[in-house]
Amino acid sequence: MTIEDLHSFIVLYQRQSVSDAAVELHITQSALSKRLRNLQAEVGSPLISTRNKRRLTITASGEIFLRYAQTITAQYALLQQELQDYRELRRGTLHIGSVPVMAQYGLTAKLSHFMHDYPQINLRLDELEGADLLAQLQDHRLDLAILRDVQSRQLAPSQFHTQDLLTDELKVILPQDHPLAAHATITMADLRGVDIVTLSPGSGIYERMGTLYQQAGLTPNIRFSTPHIETLLGMIAHTQWVTFLFAQAAAPFLSADFVTRPLEPAQLSHLQVVAPRGGQTPTTARLLQYLTR
Repeated sequence: MTIEDLHSFIVLYQRQSVSDAAVELHITQSALSKRLRNLQAEVGSPLISTRNKRRLTITASGEIFLRYAQTITAQYALLQQELQDYRELRRGTLHIGSVPVMAQYGLTAKLSHFMHDYPQINLRLDELEGADLLAQLQDHRLDLAILRDVQSRQLAPSQFHTQDLLTDELKVILPQDHPLAAHATITMADLRGVDIVTLSPGSGIYERMGTLYQQAGLTPNIRFSTPHIETLLGMIAHTQWVTFLFAQAAAPFLSADFVTRPLEPAQLSHLQVVAPRGGQTPTTARLLQYLTR
């Protein structure tokens, strides 16, 4: 019994005519009749009745056989599609962009897993600030990108697909002996007059912090900015300065010299993967599956 046999029976059931089914299957009536005889002999039960010369009748056994034939052929089609997708993952390179948080969020492990499963595919990763990633996406220079809090005004939903990867919380990072370290939560009013060091513009944090200060009617006194978390923490150690970082992104760099405090109200952020709509290659689609599972 073959997939062709099963498909032939399904077509015969739909057409209720050997001649019509043979035409659709592009085979002769005699070839189809022989295929059906062999099929019935193999299953050991009559699947059709030809007593009525004008109309073919499906037997009770044939009705049962049909259900299984439809299930098996549908599963076979899915198998073929998945194998085709795999075959199309040919040798090549995917160009990925990301804000510099891959390791902190476990995304490098997912990339490594993908590369292990598809050794013929190479990955090129550019870690850039959000504004640069948005520009490269719009210029179609990236196959996909990982950013924070993408808004529809930044990338048209009709042109780009956006999917959440995880949620993080923006927190205030202070030296452990800072006066505000005694607070369970910190409001923007608490930060009035406190000197700030921050990640550079384009980091997402810089812009989020600026919005919070603006909403509170305050002006931040930014003493220092850098694109590197390690440098940022080194600057505030044993000072009265504070900084803002996302909790999971900061965790690998923190020590007993620092404490983290949530803002009131809480400030959540969504890390997202963005890919162009339309024309997405099987390689890009498969990498998306690895990143989002």
